[in-house]
Amino acid sequence: MVEPQALMIGKTRTSLEGIDALVAPAKARAGILASARPTQCKGPFDGKINSIYRITYDTGTGQATLVLRARISEAFRYEAIVKEKVLFPIIDGTVDLHSGDKLRGEIEKILDAKTGSHVFSRDKPPAIPVQSLFHYDETCKQIPYLFSVLDYLPGISMYEYMEARGVKNKPLEDIPAQVAKVLGKAFSDVGDAMARLHAIEFPAFYSAITDIGDRSKVVNWKQLFAARTRKLMDEAARWPAIKPLLPDFQRYFDANIDLIPEHDTPVLFHNDFQPQNFIMDEQSGKVTGYIDFDNWQVGVKEQEFVKMQYWGLRELDPAFEKAFMVGYAKHHRVDKDFLARVDVYKASWFLLVHNFEMSKIAMNEQNITVDKRFPAAEKYIEEIKRIVGR
Repeated sequence: MVEPQALMIGKTRTSLEGIDALVAPAKARAGILASARPTQCKGPFDGKINSIYRITYDTGTGQATLVLRARISEAFRYEAIVKEKVLFPIIDGTVDLHSGDKLRGEIEKILDAKTGSHVFSRDKPPAIPVQSLFHYDETCKQIPYLFSVLDYLPGISMYEYMEARGVKNKPLEDIPAQVAKVLGKAFSDVGDAMARLHAIEFPAFYSAITDIGDRSKVVNWKQLFAARTRKLMDEAARWPAIKPLLPDFQRYFDANIDLIPEHDTPVLFHNDFQPQNFIMDEQSGKVTGYIDFDNWQVGVKEQEFVKMQYWGLRELDPAFEKAFMVGYAKHHRVDKDFLARVDVYKASWFLLVHNFEMSKIAMNEQNITVDKRFPAAEKYIEEIKRIVGR
């Protein structure tokens, strides 16, 4: 029996019946009878941005599980939409990114719909395995948050797999052979998946995904990146602990901005590509799904390596990074210039996540259970010092 007091979505109290009502429009798309009632409800799993429930139903021939996700964070820094509604038609080719003047009309039609779904078909599978979007609601009428109902991908996150087996900061020879084999397969799959996302190219760069296809909103990549980083520096000046470091950061950035090309290839940028968002089979190592596209943008390939290096590979034996790079290199070439640009993007990202952590503190959005999996704001300051030579 679910305890009533446990059923909270952000600051909104609800009930099992209330949860069932939110996911009701998704039932038919998931093969669940409208009259079915939940047999299990797990949650809330409160993340940095979202509150999540897993709801299981009996279909008559088995069980089906849905994922209810509500965006509860006021510190969220991206577009105020359910971002998968734009993404999923792109990654299965329903929206043709190179259809010229038609593209903007297709994007506007998607943006105008405040409720809807996108369920993948066998005829149009996504570029990588992801959840179907059974329902989304941006009206904020049922609850005061944007929410979505997605397919549940069974398995274990790569993060959980690695934590359970204690592989961090261990040489390969100290890791059980089967565990090393499973992780090698998983990292190869992840590299391949990242490359497949980067094979999806946009006609131009835009400062927001809501601008895709709007020729009046096309931006120069180098200028956009520089402007975003300067804005982050301005924001960081609010925080006393990092403020003395900003002149050194400015000098570093000015000295290295020319590593960023004026024109680059605009690609699909997941923007949170790291092991907590990879679902894998713990026996074979096959990665069966990729989740949490809440931050996706139009970006450049090098940006995606930042979180993958920092949260995915930094504390592991180099053999796993090699497996990842082998998977990626099936589709894209990586050279010294590429890796040098990664460092510039990394400096900007450390500033971004520092500011985000400080904003969460200011807005009283700390979550001890979640936050312990991530570095505190001062750890990002240490990384910035290392990069700028302090």
